Amino acid sequence: MDKTGLVLEGGGMRGAYTAGVLDFFLDEDIHFPFVVGASAGACNGSSYVAKQRGRNYDVIVGYGDHPEYISYRNVLRRKGLFGMDFIFDTLPNKLVPFDYDTFFHSVQKGQTFAVGTTDVITGEPMYYQAFDSGDTLLKLIRASSSLPLIAPIIPHEERHLLDGGIADPIPIQPSLDALNQKHVIVLTRNEGYEKQRMKFPWFFRKKYKEFPMLIKALENRHIHYNKSTKEIEAMEQRGEAYIIRPTEPLHVSRVERNKEKLHALYEQGYEDAARHKEALEEFLHKDTSQELAEV
Repeated sequence: MDKTGLVLEGGGMRGAYTAGVLDFFLDEDIHFPFVVGASAGACNGSSYVAKQRGRNYDVIVGYGDHPEYISYRNVLRRKGLFGMDFIFDTLPNKLVPFDYDTFFHSVQKGQTFAVGTTDVITGEPMYYQAFDSGDTLLKLIRASSSLPLIAPIIPHEERHLLDGGIADPIPIQPSLDALNQKHVIVLTRNEGYEKQRMKFPWFFRKKYKEFPMLIKALENRHIHYNKSTKEIEAMEQRGEAYIIRPTEPLHVSRVERNKEKLHALYEQGYEDAARHKEALEEFLHKDTSQELAEV
């Protein structure tokens, strides 16, 4: 499985689907040498690299309806719909402990984990692959998951960061930059989905008037997303990518709190991955060296 990247789309609570796919991978002992995620994809990907089967389920489904996770009370008390301190401190450090030792052991053994964020000054994607501590890892995943309007901007070193899905919603570029020859891409939208232009652009312009390039990235996000979808589908046709995405209509929103719906989406992810098993194994073990030589 050398030169193969695993690319994880975000999508908030729709990440329950990705959680199911990744648990299937862990059950089948499928470990990708390169993992990149944005937003919820980064959250899910970190537990996958830490080999914590079931942890994403416990976080998303088990605590998805917790008032400290998502609630309008958070808006009043913390100026954000999501309780970011709860999600990126209380959960990983107390309630559903994150296995930092295994995560960093995996990285030291050669597995790469990349987190996609958006620089609010430039409006461009920023990817991070080096983490000097667990605190830095959580901070960058938090930045990657900080949705505009409902979460604050995260300062890191000389930059100010927000949700990685703004500038690069399907973060395949780091996998391409790493010269991976194959890419397994887990999406959280059904086939045929097209993102629409954002609503209420005037509100974003007012909220982020100090960051014109961020506003531009937000206004062009639907164009970038739809273009990226077409590009990865073309890659799949050429045998360079393998896409796993929900086969059933989605009934889960980005801010879903209903445990039954979240559990059903997790199960759908696991079952979809199981149905892909034979074709995915064929893709992963396919020798591309001859094909590349002929190009």
